[in-house]
Amino acid sequence: MNAVDEVRQVLGGLDPARTAPPCDDSRRRQVLARILSDDCGVGTAKRTVPRRRLVLAAVGAVVMAAAGGGVAVELYRQPEPAHAATPALLTYGPPPTAEPASTRLRRLAAVAARQPMPPRPAGTVEYLESTNWFLNSSISGGRTVSVVVPQRWRSWRTEDDAGRTVKRDLPPIFRSDADRRQWEKWGGRVESSEAVHDYAPGEFHGGRFRGAVPTDAAVLLSWLRAGTSEAQAPVQYLEDMAELVGVRLLNPAQRAAVLALLAELPGITVTGTVTDRAGRTGEAFSITTNAHGLPAQYTVIVDARSGALLGYEEVLTTTAGKLNVTIPAVITYRSYLLAEYAAAPR
Repeated sequence: MNAVDEVRQVLGGLDPARTAPPCDDSRRRQVLARILSDDCGVGTAKRTVPRRRLVLAAVGAVVMAAAGGGVAVELYRQPEPAHAATPALLTYGPPPTAEPASTRLRRLAAVAARQPMPPRPAGTVEYLESTNWFLNSSISGGRTVSVVVPQRWRSWRTEDDAGRTVKRDLPPIFRSDADRRQWEKWGGRVESSEAVHDYAPGEFHGGRFRGAVPTDAAVLLSWLRAGTSEAQAPVQYLEDMAELVGVRLLNPAQRAAVLALLAELPGITVTGTVTDRAGRTGEAFSITTNAHGLPAQYTVIVDARSGALLGYEEVLTTTAGKLNVTIPAVITYRSYLLAEYAAAPR
């Protein structure tokens, strides 16, 4: 049985990976400024409590969190606010070919496999940067408060899975002074904040994604399932890979493996060509599902020239449940800006 057959038998599925092209500090600042000024809107206020996994709840008290995002439940008796602002939707154009997603992704996997292995200077570690947005929400009675907080993520990882992560939450953007005052009254953050975590060997990123990322699609699927008692929903593998490529530098063979696995993911479709939030052109592939509660579209954007993952987003498609956002609404976005070998932080 070959790798693809094994993948189909177990489940099928997952998402691409990314090694971004190098850029100087000036370029990085320009990209970050453009992303934050053009695409990041925010709504009302709340106090956040960090959580890792995104959960979409149609009813009940809590809602949202995604790697680095947050959830809070507040008991405030206030009038229902206007809908929170969320990042602008991306515009998708026609796909470059009429091929189905599985065929096109296999072609992109072949492109990834042909890329040269990046050089690694002696004494360097994996270094990655991304810019992210996560919707944070609080619900109490008839009151929901949602806000999108932009975030800059940087990480350094050594071969023995030690390293450092730096998460910088940038100031939320308010629609009015009244929103800001209410946010501050409830104890919400209005300035930038930064969290630095150093990890001992074997503990990088909380111990997830340890060791070498597999270069075979079926082995990669098993690697992602390690520690779980049963197969996850297909979209969960896509989400795991979106998290993975934000903290691990993947070589060409590893990128090819995840694209090949994504090609076998049940429900994957072609979304079209798109210019991402950092001004880069890519091809988008999506899964639409209510696996996490609310119907949502989960999309990855792939660079057709390298097979690298450029971005990932989640969009509520038909209903917001208890969330005070206007449908369709972007609730998560990750823009992968840099993946290279660099000196370890001091």
